Amino acid sequence: MKQAKNKKKAASGRKPVARKAPARKAKPKPRQLPQAADLESLLAKSLAYSTKDLSDAAVIEDLIYALTPSMSRAAYNFGYSIGMEIRSSSKKEDNLLIPALRRLGFRHIKYYPFIDALAINAGSKKYPAINIGARIHFFESGIIAGYLSAHSGEPINTIEKECIYYGNKECRFVSYPGRVLKEHTPPSIEDVIDAIATHMHGIKFSSRSEAEYHMLPMLPMAKQPLRSEVTKLLYLIGIEISQRHMSEDPSEILENLARYFGMSGESIEIKQKSASAKLSCSYYNSNADMAELSVAMLRGFIKGRTSKEPNVYINIDKNMNYVIELTTAVHK
Repeated sequence: MKQAKNKKKAASGRKPVARKAPARKAKPKPRQLPQAADLESLLAKSLAYSTKDLSDAAVIEDLIYALTPSMSRAAYNFGYSIGMEIRSSSKKEDNLLIPALRRLGFRHIKYYPFIDALAINAGSKKYPAINIGARIHFFESGIIAGYLSAHSGEPINTIEKECIYYGNKECRFVSYPGRVLKEHTPPSIEDVIDAIATHMHGIKFSSRSEAEYHMLPMLPMAKQPLRSEVTKLLYLIGIEISQRHMSEDPSEILENLARYFGMSGESIEIKQKSASAKLSCSYYNSNADMAELSVAMLRGFIKGRTSKEPNVYINIDKNMNYVIELTTAVHK
């Protein structure tokens, strides 16, 4: 029949029309994070104007930043820019430093002004601190220094004199003119792994409304050369958590770890020798570098539970956010 139709068309002088192949839809590009200034503005607003206290915040990042002088400087400088943003974006009559510190988890905050310095004492955070013999709040010190610098119009330096992770009852910050961050004695990696593993298991979330905060202070870690080292460390912490809590429901622990990094679990199943988890990312960690950090601890946890290294598959949903699948099975 088709041959007969073509003969008729040839006889009539008309050429058969070639059908065009349907155009392929271009794959959506992964959503990238905004420029640093936009993220700093978002973090400043979350600290200054949030209705909730971020009592579980700044556990992982504080401890990791304390590991080396270069990490500490990165945390301090990033906090400094956040503090500047909080002061610059607020009204002159507002004092948003204390509310910001409260939302970072500090309690019983008091000012002690001196002729040439300013001391801030902050009570313990809600979670119990482990004495690792180090002062760790460089990010918070930077926030205080940046805020006071923007307020006074001259460079202000802040150091943490006492810390709950140094065995003190409270954290004590001292600010004075200048812009130099003094070197410190870093804690051991073993102590940091122990402290983070203890905190991560105890953190409970009632909602994801503030989960993005936990990713934003990690921005300096997402850049090389820090990213590779931090990813390895988070992986080891995941293995440590899995070995500490063998008698507990692994799916529940994995879901809680995922929520810390701004991810929600759509389906999680962990057995003795296999595991699968489908996780939806928030806007703030739908980025290749952030995704690497986000899943590192989860990968370690699955490895520790199943003795198998999970494969990682990343897709993009209709909102252009990442959907990450971790599975010990191989996709065909």
